[in-house]
Amino acid sequence: MRQTLWIISLLCTSILVAQSTDFTLGHPVYGILELEEIKASKAFNTTIKPVSRVSVYDFFGNDGGLYLNKELREYTADSSRSSVPILGRFFQYPADLIYYEDEKLDLHVNPVLQFSYGKTNDALGSSYVNSRGIEIRGRVDKKVAFYSMLTENQARYPEYVNDVRDSTLVVPYEGFWKQFDETGVDFFRAQGYIDFGLSQSISAQLGFGKHFVGNGIRSLILSNYSNNYPYLRINTTTKIFDYTNIFAEQIAGVRGGTFGVEGSGGFQKKYMAFHHLNVKIKPNLHIGLFESVMYGDSTSGLKLEYLNPVIFYRAVEQQNGSEDNAIIGLDFKWNIKNYVSLYGQLVIDEMIIGEVFSGDGWWGNKQGFQLGVKYVDPFGVENLMIQGEVNRVRPYMYAHEDGFTSYSHYNLSLAHPLGANFTEYLGRVSYRMNDQWSFEGMIMAAKYGNDIGDVNYGRDILKDYTMRRPADNGGSLEFGNEHLQGNKTDLVVMFFRASFMARHNLFLDADITLRKESDSLGQIDTSTSVFGLSLRWNVPSRRYLF
Repeated sequence: MRQTLWIISLLCTSILVAQSTDFTLGHPVYGILELEEIKASKAFNTTIKPVSRVSVYDFFGNDGGLYLNKELREYTADSSRSSVPILGRFFQYPADLIYYEDEKLDLHVNPVLQFSYGKTNDALGSSYVNSRGIEIRGRVDKKVAFYSMLTENQARYPEYVNDVRDSTLVVPYEGFWKQFDETGVDFFRAQGYIDFGLSQSISAQLGFGKHFVGNGIRSLILSNYSNNYPYLRINTTTKIFDYTNIFAEQIAGVRGGTFGVEGSGGFQKKYMAFHHLNVKIKPNLHIGLFESVMYGDSTSGLKLEYLNPVIFYRAVEQQNGSEDNAIIGLDFKWNIKNYVSLYGQLVIDEMIIGEVFSGDGWWGNKQGFQLGVKYVDPFGVENLMIQGEVNRVRPYMYAHEDGFTSYSHYNLSLAHPLGANFTEYLGRVSYRMNDQWSFEGMIMAAKYGNDIGDVNYGRDILKDYTMRRPADNGGSLEFGNEHLQGNKTDLVVMFFRASFMARHNLFLDADITLRKESDSLGQIDTSTSVFGLSLRWNVPSRRYLF
């Protein structure tokens, strides 16, 4: 697939128009956008993330405030320099260690550093993250944008994160890793892309990274929980709609052990095609329709029919004998009266209307939904936001016959970290006091139906869904399946973080994580607490809410 994507990019470079880089997932600018678009009672299209810098400038203009003006200096023409550049060369502008600009090149270079330490009550006693790297972004001729981020990392996570690693062979959010100092992990994080315009309304991005689809805390469509992947992303933007296509190559499964992921032999590939249509019904109301298909096997490769950017994947999948895994659905965002935003998602893997309302518990009723609300400036407190969200996914959702067609990448879910067969309630309070101080508190309360032994009750999306829990008379159970079936497990996570920005994108964090998990069979009863301090420079914050 990589060869195909590079050929497409080369054919397009003759008609380039001005482009820009994106704000990385988790960047502080998303918190600003979240508040300001609701206050403006306009729906800025942040459904497909990351979003571009130029689109953020188009929304704010020169009125985004001091922090955004520094981030968007190449568009705001902010000429303010640091009062005392270091050695006359470094930090000439507050947002960049090194900045260079001439009539052809716009270049930004920054360090990427994170040093975190946490005190835990588990057997490890402590956790840490040690990351060092570099971030480079810029534009050539104002027509081709480029971005690259490389970091070397060593980390030791709390035991509940290690439990995910031990069961899947993968560190959440990361890729290849190896054992470090017996209880830690060592991994290299790399992402990058080039971005170019095909016309005034169409742009393309060829890269290695990931995406987040949705307006909530979670995504039931596509999240950043798994590893990076190579992709081609095409965006079409008009006054009445935005249309996004993502064609990606992914990993069907990995091999490894306590030593880490195997570094030789090659992992088998699979492919994803995704498109999303965001319709601007009103300035404050957007409705999106999406379709995604996962396909591949041990012998076949890229299917050209899925490269058509406007075809219905379900129809193609049926023409192929329904051997692939197609998912459809919709999402919406409605900003009301300058202080409330409603949002949600509906995701359908399979559905027969008669079976949905029959109450017979047909196993193929595989759907999920999300519903959420955001309330800004309550009680007259400016830049305070209260958010509530519920997510519910039925058993066997996202699963298929094997790892080639399950909705996964690198052994981790491409959607929700809990997989399927769960109900989750989330509450969040965030307060941006000013450009320096911000606070966030969250609570997650979830119930999920876990497998019992080797019997598949529908939570693990990596398991073959044809090997469902057996009926009393043998065979897989077609009917009688219930939401939260299996070993009912309760999970509660509370999280609080206070952040101080000492200088531009240099953050000092103090955070607390409290986690409790127990099940109905008495096999799980754990309580975890983590008290952490962190120094982050050009690194987005990350929560481990699972």
